[in-house]
Amino acid sequence: MSKVGIIMLKKITELKTLCEQTDGVQLKLNEDTIQSGEGVKMFYHFKGDELIAYLGVYYFGSVGEVCGMVHPDYRRQGLFSALFKEACDAVPDMGIKTMLLNTPAQSESGQAFVKSVKATYKMTEYQMKWEPQIIPAASEAVSIRQAEEKDRQFQIKLDAKGFSVPVEDAEQFLNAERNDPSTITYIIEWNGVPAGKIRIHSNDDQKWIYGFVVSSDLRGKGIGRNALLLVLNQLQQENAEVHLEVEAENKGPLKLYESCGFKVYHAQDYFNFPLS
Repeated sequence: MSKVGIIMLKKITELKTLCEQTDGVQLKLNEDTIQSGEGVKMFYHFKGDELIAYLGVYYFGSVGEVCGMVHPDYRRQGLFSALFKEACDAVPDMGIKTMLLNTPAQSESGQAFVKSVKATYKMTEYQMKWEPQIIPAASEAVSIRQAEEKDRQFQIKLDAKGFSVPVEDAEQFLNAERNDPSTITYIIEWNGVPAGKIRIHSNDDQKWIYGFVVSSDLRGKGIGRNALLLVLNQLQQENAEVHLEVEAENKGPLKLYESCGFKVYHAQDYFNFPLS
């Protein structure tokens, strides 16, 4: 990361801390993506040397996820609206067709902004943290192994069908993940046959589970639960702090995670904003 990039990340982190302490919320700014320098387009406003407004568009495929913040002393001056307009003008050239606006569920200013731009509610996502405990033994029929090149099409099909995204977006996302040294993808096997996948992202002392999906024709056999037990056992041996995100209305996975020891600690709301 360049010296300029390091300084910018430091200023973003400082502003984030101030906003979180002032508002009593947690902002999802994906600092690891900012640090990588890939997959994000940043818009910002300074007053002198002080960063007072930031908006990031985190993208893959045709969707750009938007989140940001404004210094508490400089709100209600149109700063975020100006950054949002700048982003909306810039991102179509990147192939982005829809903005997905992200705000903490408890953020009054965030909720007011999405309402002002007439974005439509899409979903609420829970952030969950695992409470270490005794982990039951997993079924011997289920195993995990690190993904290989031969698994490429299997992963793309799983993501496209499991997360209802275009195949092109799933392929682009996989390409980005393969170039990320902080992420490992595991293939879940059931009796030696590929049945799903799960990704682990390292962020300092935290491990984030995501991209977790089992083939639709193999669900209901306990494959997902047993794969999760294998992963938790591995991460517990590493003394890792384990987190994940799940859509609030996705009752099946939510119930699974809760039964395995995960607790909700934060909620993020997402809103669609078409650019066309």
